[in-house]
Amino acid sequence: MPILKSNQGFSLIEVIIALLIASLIIGGSVITVGNIVDQRIGMQERFAAESIAWNKLMEQYQLIEGLVSETVDSAQSSGTNEALGRQWNWQLAAEATFGEDFYRYQVEVFSLGLADNGGADATAQIDTQNNSALLAAYFIVN
Repeated sequence: MPILKSNQGFSLIEVIIALLIASLIIGGSVITVGNIVDQRIGMQERFAAESIAWNKLMEQYQLIEGLVSETVDSAQSSGTNEALGRQWNWQLAAEATFGEDFYRYQVEVFSLGLADNGGADATAQIDTQNNSALLAAYFIVN
């Protein structure tokens, strides 16, 4: 009578292939999650920059319409706001258009990196693609 040999486990080749497949899946997942986190951070930064720009344009509109009284802060053409733990610089420019009493107001907001945490060697770099906003509006000034 022949003795039947049964396989009770996996061969070394099968285990190595299974580990290779698992590592490819885990590696791809980690890269995908990292990309999603980067996109989320970029969206938050763009939202903060655009919010600051809209706020500055709305302050100008309220001044023009006489809805608020002019203060020292409202007369500035540039300044700094803090949002998301960063310092955001903004610049407001107004220029006359071809129409009488018709002006174009433009606000540019950009980040100079993380807020200063007291370090003396903090460097400031502008990432103009992700950390900036440029908005314009036209107002009639009487």
